[in-house]
Amino acid sequence: MDPTVAERARYWAREYVALVARFDLCPWAAATVAKDELWVAACDEADVADALAQFAASPTAVIGLCVLPAFAGDLTALRRLRGRLNEAPIGRTLALAEFHPDAPLDQTDAQRLIPYLRRTPDPTIQAVRHSTLAGVRKNTSVMDPAAQAAVLAGAYLPPVQDIGDRIAATNYARMQRDGAALAAALDALVTARRADPAAHPTPPR
Repeated sequence: MDPTVAERARYWAREYVALVARFDLCPWAAATVAKDELWVAACDEADVADALAQFAASPTAVIGLCVLPAFAGDLTALRRLRGRLNEAPIGRTLALAEFHPDAPLDQTDAQRLIPYLRRTPDPTIQAVRHSTLAGVRKNTSVMDPAAQAAVLAGAYLPPVQDIGDRIAATNYARMQRDGAALAAALDALVTARRADPAAHPTPPR
């Protein structure tokens, strides 16, 4: 991949992470950047598995973004790519998610909103180790002292919601409250990326 295109792809990916942190769409985004635990690479589709393996081998990286600036497919095509990667050996180590700039807005419920909030400037595969997610889910499923005291006193408390569902619900509420500003920010980021002449790969001959 052209080094300039790759550098611009990494730049725009980091701009997206900054937007996520600004709107608090992910509770770990700001801390991951502050601790230099964000890993960002740009590559062609044929090299994505190798790039993800490099992320998996990086001891200090917690969240990985594999940016595919030359990927011409839509969200469905990117989802199929993620499915193939899940079935490959790397899928046993990494949990993967697809992010696409053209994801449509669907506010039917919290889960259907997720792809829209994942509108990265370029098609992107996000990676997190399964072991990292397991640790997060374990830590967030433990009752706080007040809840434990309430249960011991005989009060009924509903089961602790999965962390992913809690984030989705929080973001759904945020979209109802700040949707215009959030949508405008996402649109502006995607538009700016597309207007960046150095970010466009040369079409194959």
